[in-house]
Amino acid sequence: MSSRSPVGAEEGGGVGGREREAYTLMHRFCPWDGYEFKASDEVCPLCETERQQSLYCAGKQEVLQRLLLPPWQRVLWKHQPYQDNHTDATFLDELITNANFSEYDFWRIVRDSVAVSQHCAATVVFLAMFCLTNYRGVRLRWMLLMDLLLGAAGCGAMLSTACYRLWSESGVPTLSAFLVREASKVTIVSTLSALSTYLRICFLFLTAIYTLSPILRTLTQTISHDTVAAMTICFLSLHLFSHDYKFVNGIDKPFGGSVSLNASMFVSVLLTSRSASNLHVALIMCCAVEIFALAPRVFRQVRLTSETAYCICAFILFALALFLLQTLNNLLAFLFAVVIFGITFVAPLTFMYIQRFKNHINGPWDEAVPTNRHDKMGR
Repeated sequence: MSSRSPVGAEEGGGVGGREREAYTLMHRFCPWDGYEFKASDEVCPLCETERQQSLYCAGKQEVLQRLLLPPWQRVLWKHQPYQDNHTDATFLDELITNANFSEYDFWRIVRDSVAVSQHCAATVVFLAMFCLTNYRGVRLRWMLLMDLLLGAAGCGAMLSTACYRLWSESGVPTLSAFLVREASKVTIVSTLSALSTYLRICFLFLTAIYTLSPILRTLTQTISHDTVAAMTICFLSLHLFSHDYKFVNGIDKPFGGSVSLNASMFVSVLLTSRSASNLHVALIMCCAVEIFALAPRVFRQVRLTSETAYCICAFILFALALFLLQTLNNLLAFLFAVVIFGITFVAPLTFMYIQRFKNHINGPWDEAVPTNRHDKMGR
């Protein structure tokens, strides 16, 4: 329903101007109610408005045809006069920005970051004790005292957290009443049996370490000091980067830092070759087992029981590491304090600042998520 006719000359017309073709096209839709005209309609049956026609130049044909086309619909069963890559004006109406955004609490992130800084402090304690006893002439009895204190602190923390959790779950109003009630259920025989089991395990462990200390001391003795120092730095870096920091903050997550634990034990074996006596080797291995293998489990139990006690333990460990480093070198102590401050406070602030620039978009172009019919019926 269109006709073609010549229309006047171009702008700036005159002799020699080119004539431009024009098209007369009947309206396909009523501009008042959107009724789609049929081929034989001359009047809109809804508003009784006469069907109009438009005259336009060939150069603007695509623009005017787009205005006269029917509205685009997102359906596959209907043939539409649009390209396959057509983008409708309503394409972004269903745009959703940051649909699952959750605002973080600064102090909550700080408490979670303590797991990283705490393990760094424990690693520094291990290295500082080795350097003090091996290069600064500190007597081995101080390292023995440190191992005993770490072991006693770990056992006390595990025992106190277990008693506190049992007391909180039992519903007994006071701790003294709970202890009296539980003590009445425990016989002397069972207590002695459990105590003997723990003592036997500790004795076998210490005996095995002391027996193997001559082998461990000479295992890597032929390796040069520079190579040992370089390998210690590399494997301790691997230990820190691959450590399972989620284990401390998790509830029922199993420990997954096997690579980290093996790297730390290898570093311990390397350092034992620089020791002067078998007793020193045994003390180094005991300290390594307590810090790298047992300490994460103690920290986790304390964290699950009380976050206040967990933060206090972390502060004590930071202070101990800072004191030992200050004994070795003041610059190292200052750098350690800066790193711990950056991990604990600066990194969470940076994370919260970056969060404001998060722009995750969702819309109808996303892949469909299949829904299990049985899960839907269960809900």
